[in-house]
Amino acid sequence: MDFNIKLGNERVALRRSDVLVALQPQRGRTTSFEAELQSVQLRGFGVLRGRVGSYEILELPATTKVQNAARDDLSRMMSLNRTVPIYHTSDDKVPFVPKGTIYLAFAEHASQDGIAAVMTRYGLVVARSERGGFLTVTTNGDPVETTAALQADPSVAVAEPDLITPRLAANQQLLQDRLFSRHWHLRNSGVQDGVSHGLKAGADARIVEAWNVLGSMGAEAAIIGMIDDGFDLSHPDLSGKSIFPWDFARNSSDVSPGDPDVAVPDWHGTACAGVAAGKAMGGDIVGVAPNARIMPARMGPDIDTETLSRIFEYMSEKGAWVVNCSWGPKANRYPLPLRLFNAIAWCTSQGRGGLGTAIVFAAGNLNRNINSDVCLNGLAIHPDVIAVSSSTSLDQRSDTSNFGKEICVCAPSSGGGGWAIVTSDVTGSWTDAGGVVKVRGYSNSDYYLHFGGTSSSSAVVAGVCALVLSAAPHLSLSDLRKVIERTARPIGNPENYDDRGHSEHFGYGCIDAAAAVAAARASFVS
Repeated sequence: MDFNIKLGNERVALRRSDVLVALQPQRGRTTSFEAELQSVQLRGFGVLRGRVGSYEILELPATTKVQNAARDDLSRMMSLNRTVPIYHTSDDKVPFVPKGTIYLAFAEHASQDGIAAVMTRYGLVVARSERGGFLTVTTNGDPVETTAALQADPSVAVAEPDLITPRLAANQQLLQDRLFSRHWHLRNSGVQDGVSHGLKAGADARIVEAWNVLGSMGAEAAIIGMIDDGFDLSHPDLSGKSIFPWDFARNSSDVSPGDPDVAVPDWHGTACAGVAAGKAMGGDIVGVAPNARIMPARMGPDIDTETLSRIFEYMSEKGAWVVNCSWGPKANRYPLPLRLFNAIAWCTSQGRGGLGTAIVFAAGNLNRNINSDVCLNGLAIHPDVIAVSSSTSLDQRSDTSNFGKEICVCAPSSGGGGWAIVTSDVTGSWTDAGGVVKVRGYSNSDYYLHFGGTSSSSAVVAGVCALVLSAAPHLSLSDLRKVIERTARPIGNPENYDDRGHSEHFGYGCIDAAAAVAAARASFVS
C-alpha cells in the first residue's frame, strides 16, 4: 500500500512493505524478547534482518497462508510492545520505521473546536509542544496512514510522521582503499617517501599555509561538533579535546565505541575527529584544526528524525562553531522531514550566539547526483548546509564522489589513481562471544591508513571552517560561506564551471584554507 505524503518540500510515495515488520520489545524485557524472536525464526515464521532504532526488523514468509500464521504468532509474544509496518521510499528497500509520533501544526484559521475535533477524530495525544507552534503528538494507529489523512484535512498546516532509517557512513564503500601514511591533504609536495606516483604538487587544501597565515593552528575556543558513531576520546590524538560529549543512543556522556556488531562497526567517529581536529604532538597524526575542541555526539546506526533534531539543537545550545556530518541516508531517496529541516535551520541561524553554526555534510560516495529522480539526499541539499564532494591527490574528481548543483566545495580525499588519508583509529581490544580477543578499530594499530571518501572531505572542510572562524570569530555563517566559496581554487576542466564559477562536481572548487583565512582576517580587521 502506498501513501503519497509531503516530507519537507518533497512529495514522496511511502510504500508499505508486504513482508517486513518492525518489532519493539517492552521496556526491561529485552532478554525474553530475544528468546521469543529466536523461537519465531526456528518455527519458520520469519527471519531477522537487522535493527533500526529500538526495533528489530523481521522478514515474514512470502506465502499468504504462512504469513498470516506468523502474524498471529507475533501477536501472542508476551515481550512485544508494538508491531510497526515498514515503509520504503524507492526500490532500494531501505526501511523507514514510523516512530509513533507526528510533527503537527494547525492552520492559522483553525478554531479551537476544529482542532479538538481533529485530535479526537484521529486519536491524537499531545506529547509536548515544539518551537514555532508545532506539536509532537502520538497516535495508536499507523503514523504514516494517519499523516496522509491529516495532510488532507484543511485544519492542518503541517503533519509529518517521525521516521527512523539506517545511516550510511560516507566512507563506508572505501574502507579498503589504498594505503597512505602521510598527510598529503594538508600539503602536497608531489613526492612522498621518494614516490611521486598518484601525487601532484599543490593538490591539497593549503592547510599548512593557513597555519602560517593564521600564526597558529587555530583558536582553542573553536568548537567542532562531530555527529557520528563512537568516539575513542582516550586516543592520544583526541584525549583532552572534548567538550560536552553526549551519547544520544545510550543517553549518557560516554560516547565511546561499543563492542562491534560485525555489520555495524563503531569506528567512524574516531576517524573523522582525527581528520578534523587531531591534536599536534599528541600522537602520530595531526588534524586540520589541531587546537580546536570537539563536541562529540554519538547518534547510533540510524537516522531518527526526532533524535537527530535534538542533536542539532544540542549543538546550537552548547556553542558549537561548526558541526561535521560525515554520513547520509542509506535510502536512495530521503526527503528531508520538516522537523529536521527546521532543526538544521535553527542551528544555522541561532547557533554561535545568533551568528549561525556552520553545518557541513558529506555528499556521499555512490557517484550519483544528490538531487535527481534516482537519488535524493535531503540532508545534503538543505539550503543552509555546506555540502562537500571529494577530489584526489592528483586534483582530480574522486571517482566515487556524489555530485550536484548543491555542492558548495570539494576537499582532498581518496579516489582512483590517488592516495588515501591517514587518521586516528579506535584503540584497545575486545572479546567476542566465543572468547576470542580482537583488536578494536578498522586496523591492527591505533591509526587507520585507508580512510577517505567524502567522510574525510567533510571533516577537512569542518576543520577549515574552524580555522577561518579562528581568524574572524565574529564572521556570520553567511559571510563564512562566501569566504569559502570565493577563495576556493577551481580544479578540473574549466568548461565544467558555469557563469557563477560553480561546478556540479567540485562546487566552487577545492577548498583553500590559506586563502580563506587571509580573506577572513582582512575582512575582520577592516
